Amino acid sequence: MDYKCNGDNYAVCSKEKEKDCCNKPRQVLLECGCNHQDAIFEIYNEYVKEHQTFDLDRLTIDTNDLCRPLVKIDFSSLVVVDAEDKNGEFEVELLFELIRNCNGQKETLQSWIYKNSFELDQCNKDFEIETSVPFTVTFCDRPCPGCCDYKMIVKGKDFKGRFDALRVVKPNLSAIAQGQCVN
Repeated sequence: MDYKCNGDNYAVCSKEKEKDCCNKPRQVLLECGCNHQDAIFEIYNEYVKEHQTFDLDRLTIDTNDLCRPLVKIDFSSLVVVDAEDKNGEFEVELLFELIRNCNGQKETLQSWIYKNSFELDQCNKDFEIETSVPFTVTFCDRPCPGCCDYKMIVKGKDFKGRFDALRVVKPNLSAIAQGQCVN
C-alpha cells in the first residue's frame, strides 16, 4: 500500500495515490453499531456494586479505500436512575470511553464523565427519584487507512444514595467516514 502514517496518527498518501484520490468522486461510508447491549448495574442491599464495566455498542469500519480518512463517531444513550433515600442525596458518576482497535493496536481515544446529583432538603421523609437523561457524544478520528473496530464502554465510578435501579439503555454507536483530498 502507498499509505504512511505520521506521528499524529494521520494517514498521508503518496503523491500518486493522493492524485488518484482527488480525481475520484468522494466516497462516504456509513456504519452502524452491531452489538447494542444495555448496561444494567448490579445492586446489593440498595447500593450499586463498585467497579462494574459494560460494553455498550461496537462497530467496524473499513477505510482501506480512503485517502487520509476522517471518521466521525456518534454515540447516544439514556441513563436511567431509580433511587430512594431518607437523606435526599443522590449522586451518579459514570465514565464513558471510546476505544479503537486498528491493526492490533488498541487505544482509548476519548473519555467522558457523566455526573448527575440530586439534593432534597426535607428531613425524615423518603424521597424517590426516577430520571431518564440522554447522554450523547460526538468524536472525530483520523486513523490510518485500514479496518478499525470502535466500541463504547461505560464504567461505574461513584454513587451516593440507595438505588432500586441504575441502567444505561438504548446505546447507539454510528460512524461516517470520508477520505480527504489535499491539493
